[in-house]
Amino acid sequence: MLHVVHLLSGLEIGGKERAALRLARQGNRVGQRHALVLFDTPFRSSEVDFEPGDVPARFLKRGNGLDFRFAGRLAHLLRDMSADVVHAHNDTALFYAVLASTLRIPRRPRVVATFHTWPTHNSRGARALTRLAAHAATTVAVSEELSQRLIGTGWLSTCRTIWNGVELDRYSPHGPAGNWRRSLGLGDASVLVGHVARFDPIKRHADLIRAASLLRDRVPEVAFVLVGQGALKEEIRRQARDLPNVRFVRETPDIPALLRSLDLFVLCSSHEAAPLALLEAMACGIPPIITDVGGMPHIVGYGAAGLVVPPLRPDAIAGAIERLARDPQMRAGIGAAACAQAARFSFEAEWSAYSALYAGARPATTGDAA
Repeated sequence: MLHVVHLLSGLEIGGKERAALRLARQGNRVGQRHALVLFDTPFRSSEVDFEPGDVPARFLKRGNGLDFRFAGRLAHLLRDMSADVVHAHNDTALFYAVLASTLRIPRRPRVVATFHTWPTHNSRGARALTRLAAHAATTVAVSEELSQRLIGTGWLSTCRTIWNGVELDRYSPHGPAGNWRRSLGLGDASVLVGHVARFDPIKRHADLIRAASLLRDRVPEVAFVLVGQGALKEEIRRQARDLPNVRFVRETPDIPALLRSLDLFVLCSSHEAAPLALLEAMACGIPPIITDVGGMPHIVGYGAAGLVVPPLRPDAIAGAIERLARDPQMRAGIGAAACAQAARFSFEAEWSAYSALYAGARPATTGDAA
């Protein structure tokens, strides 16, 4: 039985954490043994973190700065867990996974590293250590743009791409929409715009609130629902307090039904790699509006399956929303194209690529047909 240990900073609600949990759960379903090791923040509560559920999770505290003692303790833990593979999630995890693997003599686990986002510590020293560690690991990124940027700026010498994938059996246009519109106090004539993301500065919630303000009187039938948790939530609530067209919903397991209730999906981040929320909305047939950053333009087929606007431009976001809100036929056409495009980014393909890496095979780039 293959033993895989996922090494990551914590389980805060976000894309990296959800991606690691999905892989661990799938591995356990197919007869492998996957577990989590968290090194900065233990699981706190379902209010702020993902529940690990039936995936074993251990917390091994890391000190400040370069903590070589942590690497030694991690090496002992990997030995005790009989790890064959350590899957490191982002740069800090990569460095310690390689160091611990090197210390674990004579039987070293293979190291696989996924960059879900840009590296955490943007310094020359961090870049040099990451590049050095990467020589002892197989490194991938979740978008081609991120892969190329990591190589071009000297963080990595090589990097393949394994795109995030969507669970197409769960996210599709065919399924219940629940009573979301009624619970949000909206009628059938409203045009509901959704945004699903943690409340973090890079997600640019403030730009969406500004767009909602611009559309309040211009297109009064447009309503917004912002879904998620995070440090900035109360600040964004404060900014939206005078906008009757904005609602807030915390994280919910009913996300597929909520997405099917939408008419439009917006992700207006200042940077993204390959956000799962975008793929999930597209798979449900919801036409997306995205900013021209990271891997998002590739995911929407460079405009074939969604509208692309410049980042940091609330007026452009408002304009795109108004355009689609006034044209149901255009919404339907883009929604169908988005659904077809999302099918090219399946979780099945993602798992197949990682499963090959765990077995020691050379990684294949996923999503090439997109």
